[in-house]
Amino acid sequence: MKKVFFVITALFIAIINTSCGSNNDATSEIQYPITMKFSHVDESFSFFKDGLETEVPDDILADYYANTGIARNKVQIEEENKDDYFKFLNATEVEVAQYGETYHVNYIFEGGFLYLYIEDEDDAIIRKFLYGKGNINTFEYLYSSIVLKKENSRSSSSSAYEDEGDIPYFPTTFSNSINFHNYENITDIQGDTYLLIHNLADVFIKE
Repeated sequence: MKKVFFVITALFIAIINTSCGSNNDATSEIQYPITMKFSHVDESFSFFKDGLETEVPDDILADYYANTGIARNKVQIEEENKDDYFKFLNATEVEVAQYGETYHVNYIFEGGFLYLYIEDEDDAIIRKFLYGKGNINTFEYLYSSIVLKKENSRSSSSSAYEDEGDIPYFPTTFSNSINFHNYENITDIQGDTYLLIHNLADVFIKE
């Protein structure tokens, strides 16, 4: 009986070792460098008025771009970002080309998100910065603009990923932006009041 138990145990250990070896082989098969180039911008609008979510009227959209000061134009972003890329040099270091500058930083993919380790010049410490959502093949940097107009006043804000606490708020929806507009239900948005949410994502894809 002991001999049978020993054989079974040995087989079990062999299976585990084979499995672990396969995983290690899969990890070692990653060929660096891996370049992920800026591809395009995805965008969507949510518009709430008179207790309903509807398409954004042309005049509201025109006002958003002309007068809010936070509007982002998809075509302009794509032109500005067309040469941006992330070149993953190895399992820990990435070369980032953005905004006309190129620099090297450490990185990690964790829980489906990309983090960069960037030095904070003011505090002289390394900060773990949440850059985007995705993996080594594709990821997206999410940001949003929100406009609330009520009678003759308007308030607006824009925000993006910065740390893990922001994850539940992207992309922005009526429900998770409730602290901004202070409405419990869409039906509360009536009369001259409206809420506009503009979600965008800079998409990077493996070359």
